[in-house]
Amino acid sequence: MSTTQTIASTSRRVHWLELFFDLVIVAYIGQIAHTMHGDPSWMDALVFVGFLAAAWWAWVNATLTMNLFGARISATMWISVTIAMLSIGVMAASVPDALGDRAGAFAIGNAVIRIIWAVPWLINRRTMGAPWWRSALYCGIPAALWLASIAVAPPWQYALWAAAVAVEVVLLVFLNGEQAWLRTALDVDHLAERVGLLVVIVFGESVLTTIAELDSHWTPMSGLTAILGFAAVSMLAWFYFTYATSSVESGLKRLQLRGNVGGLRDTVMYLPFLLVAGITLFASALGTAVAEAGHHLAPGATISLSAGISLFFVASAAESLRYRAPWQEIVAWGPAGIVLPWILVPLSTHLHSEALVAAAAGVIALVLACIAINARRIRTSR
Repeated sequence: MSTTQTIASTSRRVHWLELFFDLVIVAYIGQIAHTMHGDPSWMDALVFVGFLAAAWWAWVNATLTMNLFGARISATMWISVTIAMLSIGVMAASVPDALGDRAGAFAIGNAVIRIIWAVPWLINRRTMGAPWWRSALYCGIPAALWLASIAVAPPWQYALWAAAVAVEVVLLVFLNGEQAWLRTALDVDHLAERVGLLVVIVFGESVLTTIAELDSHWTPMSGLTAILGFAAVSMLAWFYFTYATSSVESGLKRLQLRGNVGGLRDTVMYLPFLLVAGITLFASALGTAVAEAGHHLAPGATISLSAGISLFFVASAAESLRYRAPWQEIVAWGPAGIVLPWILVPLSTHLHSEALVAAAAGVIALVLACIAINARRIRTSR
């Protein structure tokens, strides 16, 4: 049987239990998004990235585990996912004071979720043909660092948190094409659907944030800002689900057929982190803009607004390049999507929040026009 036939025969849909897990992840993302409301500082931004990274790698581990071993939801898998959801829930509840009195609970939640994902890998170690200690080290070292941090005072406590996340990131760098079992066992259709569905839910969090702020600030100007913000989110979603999802599906299959496990790792584990971070930052800034309608947007919120859009297109362009898409297709919209959002920063001194959100929507519309024109040109040339 050919590799293509093998891929087609093993593809499956995302299980509802995975969607349930994603809902808890997005509840966590909603909590950390609140840390960027108002006028966030660079320190707030650093904390945001660190908190998001902790949950992101929990999601990555869940996605890989379910992709490889979750075709049949066994009792062990069900229990593992349930415990993982509880751990994420504890982490989410700890976020408001994770740098204070709830630091221990936050660390325990991170440790437990790392330990629990070791179970399916250890059970299936013979299928993988990998030594048991590899999975034990990958999950055990970060878990040990999280637990050890409970007994350490800040700022060294936070250094151990960063080290725990860094261990997972660095160890995955050595995930390469020499692992023949992984090349054929990964279900790329499932991976593409998992990433896409998570992005859908994160977009939903953006809408929820806007609605919640409008509910708290029920004025005509806040309503106008909310409508403009919804239009901006809708355009980003239109880009992602019109162009990006089809590129993800075809790109992942090309990477697997070439045996490029490193490319699969980058486009499923690393780059979507930037995408989710961008959407979350943008949502947080929109929420602040709705609350501050009729006034100038604070510098921190303005930077979040610009950075959110820019990161979204950075991730999209980088993924396309990693899929080996022709650079001529990306240059028509990539630089514009990355650079143009930053004109919002100088504009913020002259425009009120509602006008600035309108300008953000205009920037996104301009980038989408470039994408549509380029797509039409490519179709015509063929």
